[in-house]
Amino acid sequence: MRLLSGLLWFLYKIAVFYTFLVYALTYWTPSQHWLAGFIMMSLPVMLVFHLVFLPVWAFISPIRILTTLFVLALGFPFLARTFQFAPLAPARHDPATLTVLSYNVFSFALYNYQYGQDKETAREFGAWIDQQQADVLCLQEYFSRQDMADFGFSARLRRQGYRYRAFLQESHQIPNTQNGVAVFSKHPILSVRDTLFNGSNGLLQADILWQKDTVRIIDVHLYSMTLQLSGIVKQEDYEKAKLKAKYTMSQLRKGFEKRAAEVRLLKSWVADSPHPVIVCGDFNETPYGYVYGRLRRQLDNAFEEKGGGFGFTFNRAPYLIRIDHQFYDENKLELVEFKTLNQVPYSDHYPLVGRYVLK
Repeated sequence: MRLLSGLLWFLYKIAVFYTFLVYALTYWTPSQHWLAGFIMMSLPVMLVFHLVFLPVWAFISPIRILTTLFVLALGFPFLARTFQFAPLAPARHDPATLTVLSYNVFSFALYNYQYGQDKETAREFGAWIDQQQADVLCLQEYFSRQDMADFGFSARLRRQGYRYRAFLQESHQIPNTQNGVAVFSKHPILSVRDTLFNGSNGLLQADILWQKDTVRIIDVHLYSMTLQLSGIVKQEDYEKAKLKAKYTMSQLRKGFEKRAAEVRLLKSWVADSPHPVIVCGDFNETPYGYVYGRLRRQLDNAFEEKGGGFGFTFNRAPYLIRIDHQFYDENKLELVEFKTLNQVPYSDHYPLVGRYVLK
């Protein structure tokens, strides 16, 4: 028993030093190296690891519980990024709020529709779109095509009062078809700026006239995480599963490198803005990553201020992650309410809704 206890304690001390490294990288985000990205992503795993050791030490060596409690206490600052207690008081009613809905709509389930596997999701999506009352829609993986009856979303949104719109690289869009990052607004869009990273990923900035002032909305879709965990688990052939896992890890590494470069441009757009800023969309990075940490130095995160529960936004394996975010300038804007609409099942992401007022 003593030998087992000594071995566990030795291994646990290594885990403690690793956890301190994770804390340091996540808190200061000093490095954009891909290896730092992998290390930071392990923060919730390490917290669970230490929680598991509380009963272990209670059985083997109760005095060591103090070490575990100390390590967990040092991780307390990251609690706000992980879990929020929903506000007890209902959000105040204020007709002067600007409601922003951000949502990766997964092309409205276009791919399954085209292959005849699922036509109902696109139609249900349309019915859901008709019910939206937000002032601004920030959509990623948007798709609309005029000659496809179930995919005429641009015309549909216009009928719902979204008279103003902007698309990423609009001049390059196929006639009668829009896809990628999109902003729809019930208020006038005064100016637009955008940049395409690759595929349909990029930044789309829209300056919106609201309350006789201008609010700058930046719709974000950063480089994809390309997670294929369900495919790895379902793969029965060991060699094929290994190749798929290797590919996924390679893509994760590439993603860390790409997003680190993309966030530098995003930060410069935020810093240059003379207007109140709201940045929202699919960041493809968890709250413990380099992108989140860097942007959090400039702006407040809506989930951390008014969210509830864990706020998971990914609707497929591994499910328990939050990679969609809304950030805002708390010096010029007040957040009234923020929700993750995890009852909306149509995409592989969940929509986010934030309500803001000018200070």
